[in-house]
Amino acid sequence: MSGELNPLCKLFVGGTAKAIHKTKPVKHSNSPVWEASQEFICADKSTSVITIEVIDERDFLKDPVVGYVSLKLEDLLEAKKVAGRDWWPLSRCKSGKIRLSVEWKPLNMPGSLAGAHQYRQPIGVVRLWVQKATDVKCVYLNTLSLHLMLMEHMKKRRGYAGRQGTWTRTGSQTH
Repeated sequence: MSGELNPLCKLFVGGTAKAIHKTKPVKHSNSPVWEASQEFICADKSTSVITIEVIDERDFLKDPVVGYVSLKLEDLLEAKKVAGRDWWPLSRCKSGKIRLSVEWKPLNMPGSLAGAHQYRQPIGVVRLWVQKATDVKCVYLNTLSLHLMLMEHMKKRRGYAGRQGTWTRTGSQTH
């Protein structure tokens, strides 16, 4: 294995479990360039949190999340005012970072999405660009974890249920 990932991004807004956008994977890269954007309606700019997960598409990992960043929408908008403040460190990633930018366009409308008495300022449309990432490496993919993942894969291929016994170096079961 080369250590290069097949990274893609998933975009989550608020506490939702379902991603509102998923980028295409970039094959064999630890510095992917996505240049993807997504627009969505935001009901409350002051409390909105945006989470981006960088995921390794390869199917042999149990936990494919390589790194993530969760930011308040207002922090992203404030950072836009400072030159060069569009790189954000990825949590759970040794030294990786992701480049994001955002635009806000308020919607002027009477009432609200849920009814006239529940209107809260400001409702708007957010356009988020996931541009690229650098030095994205799976921290957990070291020699020991790679060995354990391969052992788990071999157990599944041979039908070992893991109830009794252990595996020896040759793969035979002992009691």
